[in-house]
Amino acid sequence: MEFSDPQVILFVADCERAATFYSHLGFRETFRSPAADPVKIEMLQGGFGLGLALPEPAAQSHGLTPVTAGHRACLTLWTDDVAGAYATALEAGATALRGPHPFRDGLLSVAFVEDPDGHPVQLVEKVAP
Repeated sequence: MEFSDPQVILFVADCERAATFYSHLGFRETFRSPAADPVKIEMLQGGFGLGLALPEPAAQSHGLTPVTAGHRACLTLWTDDVAGAYATALEAGATALRGPHPFRDGLLSVAFVEDPDGHPVQLVEKVAP
């Protein structure tokens, strides 16, 4: 048995809106279904798969009970410019949670935003010693 191509699926209120947001953070679309008014869009960045899906079709098709409120997961994106990534995320529609700040005795700079559906996104930069 082999596993491949892992993907995290976030339940969102609007697949198009979520895909537009994540495209500003470097993700590119690889799949959508259906073409108009999609219930799922898949995106990729550096080998990491991100699925954006409406909760109702997932519940109906697969018998799931998607959780659609609160900080259900946190997506971490490494960057070489956390302040720039934070500004880009805010311009793309994110809500500020915490601006860039030192972490781990200054080895990292970290910022947090919420995407348009309330999922926290952590932006992390390694700081030169």
